[in-house]
Amino acid sequence: MLVKNDCSNSPCGLIGQVRRSLSWIDPLDLDGIGLILLMDEIEEPDDTAPDWHKKAKANEVCVSGQYFRGDGNSLTQIVLYVRALYRGIPSFYRLTTVPGLSICYTLAHEVGHHLIAKRGYIFEATEIFRNAETEEEFCNRYAFRVTERMMIRWYHRLGMWALRDLSGWYYAFGCDDWKSKSFKKAAENFYTSFHLDRNREEALYWYWRAKEEGHAEQVRRANPP
Repeated sequence: MLVKNDCSNSPCGLIGQVRRSLSWIDPLDLDGIGLILLMDEIEEPDDTAPDWHKKAKANEVCVSGQYFRGDGNSLTQIVLYVRALYRGIPSFYRLTTVPGLSICYTLAHEVGHHLIAKRGYIFEATEIFRNAETEEEFCNRYAFRVTERMMIRWYHRLGMWALRDLSGWYYAFGCDDWKSKSFKKAAENFYTSFHLDRNREEALYWYWRAKEEGHAEQVRRANPP
């Protein structure tokens, strides 16, 4: 499998982090994927972009990866968007297992999409995908199982602790921004908190609340009494 780096300014150790992450995924599940492409960030959506892409841009949601099924003219590939993957991770963590956990989760999630495209299911042939949200949920389960296996190594457990600790700091920053009515900054920090620790659902709740309050504040300023 080819790993191609098209980033303009790669974080130190990026390729090694990607290759180590791939080693935690079952080689049979990776079968058929010809390319892992690393890019800075997802392109701006145009008129032909799918609705989810436009919605992600409108809500300032990080897109960390995408799966593209190949055809006779192109390789099946996974694209990783590095700036999103490293969001909230300080530079002094870049040679640790911290970014590797983020990378592996996203890689595994996209491999889940690959399995569905290739054979129609991830875990059991009886799986039914009623909509895009159901497929995303199953891909998240697959990614969780992969990263859960990584916890047999103490250094990955330490990396997970660091991710959750960072998430806690960003959540606290978001709370301070909320109190000072800096809703845009609050939304950014709450989202970063959730991005680093997907179990911190309260951060996602307050992200949406901050987005709503920020929009309401803009309306009030545009239409003073």
